[in-house]
Amino acid sequence: MLLAGAVCTVRSSKGEEVLLGSSFTFSCIFNKQCTKLIFRNGTQIKYIKKNISKEVSVNIENITEFNTLSCRCEGNPEPCGIDIKPGYPPDIPQNLTCVQNMNSHNVSCIWTTGRSTIIDTTCQLRVHGDLHLGYRSIMNSTGFCHSTFPIKSSVMSQLVVWLNVSNTLGIKTSEITSGEITHLIMLSPQNNDKSRLNISSLHPDTMYNFQIRRKINHTVGLWSDWSQPKRKKTKEEAPDKALDVWYLQELKPPESKSKCFRIFWKELNISDAKGKIQRYNISVLEQKGKSNSIIAVPPSRNQSICCYNCSVSVSAVNSEGQSPVKIIQLRLPGLHTGLLSHKPLNNHSIALFWPKFDIAGTEYVVHWYPVGNIEGIQWIRVVDTTAHITGLQPQECYQGAVTALRSSGPKMATIKGISSWQSAPEQGPDPELHWKKTESSGVAWSEIPQKKRRGCLKKYTVYLMDNLKGDIHNFSVDHPKRQYVISGLSPRQCYNLWVTAWTDAGEGPRGSVLPFCAPLDSEKMLSLVILAGGAVLLACLILLCICQFSSVHRRFLCCCQCLLPIIPDPANSKCAKTYADDQVNVWKCPRRLQEFWGQLHELPRLSEIKFYLDQWDSSVNEEPDNVEVEEVPYPSICTYIKSFSQESSSSDATQFTRITDIMEDYISTHGAISGGEEEDEYEKGERSLDEFEFFPSTHSPFLEPLVLTGGKLTLDVVKIDCSEFLDCT
Repeated sequence: MLLAGAVCTVRSSKGEEVLLGSSFTFSCIFNKQCTKLIFRNGTQIKYIKKNISKEVSVNIENITEFNTLSCRCEGNPEPCGIDIKPGYPPDIPQNLTCVQNMNSHNVSCIWTTGRSTIIDTTCQLRVHGDLHLGYRSIMNSTGFCHSTFPIKSSVMSQLVVWLNVSNTLGIKTSEITSGEITHLIMLSPQNNDKSRLNISSLHPDTMYNFQIRRKINHTVGLWSDWSQPKRKKTKEEAPDKALDVWYLQELKPPESKSKCFRIFWKELNISDAKGKIQRYNISVLEQKGKSNSIIAVPPSRNQSICCYNCSVSVSAVNSEGQSPVKIIQLRLPGLHTGLLSHKPLNNHSIALFWPKFDIAGTEYVVHWYPVGNIEGIQWIRVVDTTAHITGLQPQECYQGAVTALRSSGPKMATIKGISSWQSAPEQGPDPELHWKKTESSGVAWSEIPQKKRRGCLKKYTVYLMDNLKGDIHNFSVDHPKRQYVISGLSPRQCYNLWVTAWTDAGEGPRGSVLPFCAPLDSEKMLSLVILAGGAVLLACLILLCICQFSSVHRRFLCCCQCLLPIIPDPANSKCAKTYADDQVNVWKCPRRLQEFWGQLHELPRLSEIKFYLDQWDSSVNEEPDNVEVEEVPYPSICTYIKSFSQESSSSDATQFTRITDIMEDYISTHGAISGGEEEDEYEKGERSLDEFEFFPSTHSPFLEPLVLTGGKLTLDVVKIDCSEFLDCT
């Protein structure tokens, strides 16, 4: 095939349409001498410099897609080229189907040509007896051909046709096909005629789609296409099936004397509900005749009830009525000691086995639910000792029971740790220390979330690592326990603790690590504290007993007075000596000296002071005996007044108490301050006397009063005597 252009002429050895996967030669013949370039889909594939020959060629192999081949001279942008289309030749026509519309005289036929040819393919239908050479059409991309032709004569009853398909790669013709025209007639799927058809056995409150198709009769013609669907919903009806009801015992509230149960019921399926369930009616009838009504609204499918020796009825209600009532007596089941066993059947079901509870033919109720989710309870009723439990989720742990429904009362056997497939836990528990002692500690740990368990937990392992030695000890704890007491700890030793969980598939990862240290021996410390406290208490008791003796009493008083600070004697101050006989100018002295001076002038002269001790008997007017007090010039810092004689009774202490209160402020505990000292020195001593007020008074309830009973006492000559503290009697 040659295609001429202004610069050159191109040629393909197999034309523009070639067999898919074939090879051919592409040539270019140039009109003038030039440097020749050949391109394939815009990419240069050959370069030839100027030479005598005007023709260049290139071999194209295994072509599988549309290609554009072109040539041009170097320096001249105008090309010449050809488009190559690969494809297949047609197959023999087959699967001819012809249809005549009842309202038309045209017949439409459709047939296939096998696989798609990819390249353009012409279809032709020829009718025997028709002068028309053929009815042409183009095959579509899916390999179908379609032609429509008229029926020339109304008396024509036989139709004879043959088919022809062709393209540049080949041509195929089918065998002659004949048939009755009446068998080719197809009615339209819809018309204006109305007809009625009663359809039975439909479910109430159910949406249905309706479609129709037609043909002339059962033996003549072809079925029409399906009409467009129409939706229609049936009416509701009252439910005609009773609910399936089961119950489990619940923990009763502390204030309730009745037994508590949780009632469960299964939701009716669409065909049994016959409409939308609006509520569930629950009636509780006790033995005494007392009844109680409860209404539950979907999606709720359970209800808690507390009663004693009662029965419960449950029914479902829709807009058209109520289902039959299901009555069940609430009785506590007895426990059966038989063992239940199970084995997985696949990832979603298991087989459960148990020994006979009672005579053959007993009905059993098998219930199960995910651990921690009693709302997901399911149950089945069987009369055999085997049950297939389906609908289980992999890596989920279930528990359940088998209950035998006997006339004498139900009997139940429980089972835990049901799983169709499981793996090691995904997460470990987090431990925490509840208490710790010197050699032991109590540890507890958190629950692992259900989704992280990946099956049924069997046990926990507690790991304890000694931080000093690096030793690791482990302790096994069966599930569901979540606490453990670790013993054998060393005081003041630090440890790291963690916990892992196990399923039948293996051990999971550890949780958080808990560091802690064992405390000191608190019992030994407590005993030492008790012993020390007891010793101090005993010493105090002994000291109190000893202080009851008067001699010890006086010596203890002198010892305490030895600890007192030096208090200056106001009588020895410069101001006191200056105004000894001048009461008018005594205001020039410090405040404390003025007070002392006022008290002094109420007494006899200081150098001749005597203590008069009145008798308790106020009726006696006689002057009491005098007690002579004499100064003892000891150089000690303590003041000790020695009694040389005691002529008056010890009961005459009333007057003494008043006088000692007056003298208490100015008796010196050390020698006199020289009269040449300045007034401010006395004031400093006076301040030190004020600061001394925090010392306890000598008038202690544990000490006897010190009574001066004789001699002469002057403030200028009072000295301190401690020499006989240890030998006083």
